[in-house]
Amino acid sequence: MAGVTLPGPDNALDRIADVLRSTGQYRVLARFRPREQYAEDGGQPKVRALFADVETTGLDVEQDRIIQLALVPFEYAAEDGAIVRVHEPWVGFEDPGRPVPAEITALTGIRDADVAGRCLDDAAVAAHAASAGLVVAHNAAFDRPFLERRFAAFADRPWACSMAEVPWAASGFSSAKLEFLLWKSCGEFFDGHRADEDCRAGVHLLATPLPSGELPMSALLRSCRRRTARVWAADAPFRHKDALRARGYRWSGGERGRLRGWYLDADEAAAAAECRWLEERIYGGRPGWDRQTYGARVRYSDRVWAVPLDPR
Repeated sequence: MAGVTLPGPDNALDRIADVLRSTGQYRVLARFRPREQYAEDGGQPKVRALFADVETTGLDVEQDRIIQLALVPFEYAAEDGAIVRVHEPWVGFEDPGRPVPAEITALTGIRDADVAGRCLDDAAVAAHAASAGLVVAHNAAFDRPFLERRFAAFADRPWACSMAEVPWAASGFSSAKLEFLLWKSCGEFFDGHRADEDCRAGVHLLATPLPSGELPMSALLRSCRRRTARVWAADAPFRHKDALRARGYRWSGGERGRLRGWYLDADEAAAAAECRWLEERIYGGRPGWDRQTYGARVRYSDRVWAVPLDPR
């Protein structure tokens, strides 16, 4: 697929930046400029996706509220993930019914006056969600629970995470934070923590090839099509807690009706080996583990806790 040539330097400052870069002694960052297209539309089958980002009053999905939502629709080639069209963002604010915390204003720039009396348009958001074959967020484990709690339309959409499902570390990046990746991968900077800018930057990142030449969007699609197995070390003896923690298991205390115990999320293909490790290392040769299996329609949702256990 032939790439679209992006606009080159168009002013004296751009030419100066090019000269500085050419010396090898400087790294010059350009301000991120949103693009409408990254690859030619050759008439191939396409999927409409939605990049979503929320700004909230805090981190607790039970107690905190959305104050800004941005949705950026884009279209990608079903075969290789090349992004052929980026549409205008939809942005809305909502009054959380309480003052915006000072630390949130410092982070996002969103003030009480920006949200006072405002309400997100439920019909418009539902229409965007319904049109999307995939919803993407940079930290979907944060955005999805907030959005599902506020808008039922997001619950039946497949989701993917541009932070967790692209092999950033394996590609040489020491952080998966959006601003860092935009700098290191794209040589650009932006004013982060405003939902619309985060979405546009996220789409740009997915369209910028990794050092291997693979598109991040292609890697994302390959990952989100896999199924996940949540392996539970059910009733594991207390003396094994350090071994489980060292292997990456996390503890669930059973709050809000969730299962209680140590658990690990892994690709379904790796789950059998993990269960064997539990049998040999934790359970003394007996199959004491449990497992849940799910895909992109549940991944990153709080509803994952309600997925039935697989038969042993």
